[in-house]
Amino acid sequence: DERTIVLDHLHIKAVGAAIFLDGEVQSEELRDTVEEVTKKVEGVGMVRNRLQINPQARGGGWRQEHRHEG
Repeated sequence: DERTIVLDHLHIKAVGAAIFLDGEVQSEELRDTVEEVTKKVEGVGMVRNRLQINPQARGGGWRQEHRHEG
């Protein structure tokens, strides 16, 4: 989706048909958009939107304490 293409640092976890969204986005509108797009994916039964709103977030992404280094 064009509205979410810049959000390349979100954590999305699937457990069966349940999807968990974590990270930061710049606005409530963007938070809702990510949830909307996720719900449209075939096979998704439930979305748990745990995205935090942070106007300083750069295109959305991890909060520092949740960053995974690999």
